[in-house]
Amino acid sequence: TGRSVSHIFHDTGPEISEPPERPLQFSQDHPVSHPMGLTPDEVRFPMAHDWSDRPKAEQTRLGLMAAAAAEIYEKGYHAAALSDILARAGATKGGLYHHFPDKRSLALASMDFFLHSDLEQMWVAPFRTTDDPMTALQQLITFLHTSGALEDGLKHGCPMVNLSEEMAVKDELFRELIDRVNSEWREAMTGALRRGQESGKVRKDIDPEAVATFCLAVRHGVLSQAKIAGDMNVTAKCATAFFDYLETLRPQE
Repeated sequence: TGRSVSHIFHDTGPEISEPPERPLQFSQDHPVSHPMGLTPDEVRFPMAHDWSDRPKAEQTRLGLMAAAAAEIYEKGYHAAALSDILARAGATKGGLYHHFPDKRSLALASMDFFLHSDLEQMWVAPFRTTDDPMTALQQLITFLHTSGALEDGLKHGCPMVNLSEEMAVKDELFRELIDRVNSEWREAMTGALRRGQESGKVRKDIDPEAVATFCLAVRHGVLSQAKIAGDMNVTAKCATAFFDYLETLRPQE
């Protein structure tokens, strides 16, 4: 069998016969840091940015994009009203149409920018150089559970999954955008698994691309189910089982 994941968690005490309301290793009493040192506030979508040093016109454009990303995340593309986006951005219709011809163009630009930039920091960067993606993924998931960062996800879901479910089959440009974002994480995870195979931390007989694709599918599916259930226990229970799977990727001792 693979090695225990206890190197990530605090000791949870003796084995119990009935599962607790939330698995003990995901207790917020024992927070775990993000692999790249991000704080819970820094991983909320869309991530906050300081654009005060940018030209005024660019500040307006980026502010509109941030407001649009937030409204689309919280309400969906079709329900996100331009009036609410303008109010959130503190912008005028003239400012909007100076930068974007219509709502669709604004939505594509905003989700392209924030999905890529946020995903890079949150999900891709931890796998750019590591040769132990199993531990990195376990730490990342545990951070989400123990830091309170999943609360927005429980309420609004995953921005990428939401956009995919609403727009991927209706608009080719949105589908291509979502596919590019998915590919970035999948390629980073594939590379990390291959480095792990070279260093001896990952089994030689697994298909890195297939495993990375499976891990991405698990991520999307779990977040979708948790939103539907309105219950963090869905993600916690799945994570516990998923961690067991990740351990099988390690060479047998």
